[in-house]
Amino acid sequence: MHWLRRWWRQPDHFDWITGYLRARGMLGMARLNLACSTAALALIPAVLTMSSRGPHGGMAQAVTWLSVLGGLGAAAMWVGRWPTRRLSVAYIVSANLFIALACYVQDDPMIGLMGCTVFATTGGYIALFHTPGYMIYNFAVALYVGVLQSVRLATESADTALAAALLLLVVVLNIAVPFAVQAVVHVLGVDLLRANRDPLTGLLNRRAVYQQIEHLLTAHRDQHVHLAVAVVDLDDFKLLNDSHGHAAGDQALVAVARALRTGVSQTAVVGRLGGEEFLLADLLEAGDIDEWAQRMCAAVAIVPFRLTASVGVAAVCLPLFDEDGQAVIHTLIGAADHAMYAAKRAGGNQFRHDDRSACR
Repeated sequence: MHWLRRWWRQPDHFDWITGYLRARGMLGMARLNLACSTAALALIPAVLTMSSRGPHGGMAQAVTWLSVLGGLGAAAMWVGRWPTRRLSVAYIVSANLFIALACYVQDDPMIGLMGCTVFATTGGYIALFHTPGYMIYNFAVALYVGVLQSVRLATESADTALAAALLLLVVVLNIAVPFAVQAVVHVLGVDLLRANRDPLTGLLNRRAVYQQIEHLLTAHRDQHVHLAVAVVDLDDFKLLNDSHGHAAGDQALVAVARALRTGVSQTAVVGRLGGEEFLLADLLEAGDIDEWAQRMCAAVAIVPFRLTASVGVAAVCLPLFDEDGQAVIHTLIGAADHAMYAAKRAGGNQFRHDDRSACR
């Protein structure tokens, strides 16, 4: 059962998959694909209303058109912009509901049963972006509607074998498609983790740091907080290497990386820019920024290698900027780097704050 617990505890993938697509310029294509496929699936019940085997009766047709309009509304969500994680979950729940309604009101139980195969598409989406809990929810709804329609089909046609075979098809598709997508996501995640990590310290490398900071910038730009960036440079690190060898220097870098990672929040971005230079970023209130920088100095000072650090900090208030994210990041890192050298010229083991913006 260990594998089942590991599967159940898998984290939400929405942020890193979004970052992956954004970094490769594929968000627009993905949005277009999701908008078109959702709209196409939403129009299927509308077409069925014109069939002699489609839903008939005032209530059935009203529910059908409700599901059509709801599906088109879900498709429209992808037209404007890439959604937040919360909107993505709302898309799952609403799409799931409208598919269930469209399948449930079909006069022909065979059509309703075959319609349950569409749940495999929402299952695949969930497996790509979200947690196993939503996968179970999607499968449970598909199974419930599928069993109802298969019982109707077996009763009305007296062909139990046909009803069982079609229900088995629904079950297989709704298991195979999401798990196949999830397997790809797992392999991709492992490869990306290796590609985005510094092999010595395990921290994010330069490219991944920039990507993660841009995500913080864009995902929270409507919040009244600061994006703070800190450049941390170890004082007299060359002396440690020359006196005790590069192996000791590597051990010191690993210890500093661990100390920096331990002393920040879960939302923080922590990376190694190269050599003895590290970079951190987080969302903070204005009054917390200096204390955040001071904690970095203190964290480095207590590692067992007699090291200290010069820290430079710069911050921008998210609601105040409307520039390109990459330009803001470069400006912030440049300002933090300038502040770090000011701290180093002042004797090291301290921080300087170059505040380029303030919330008003």
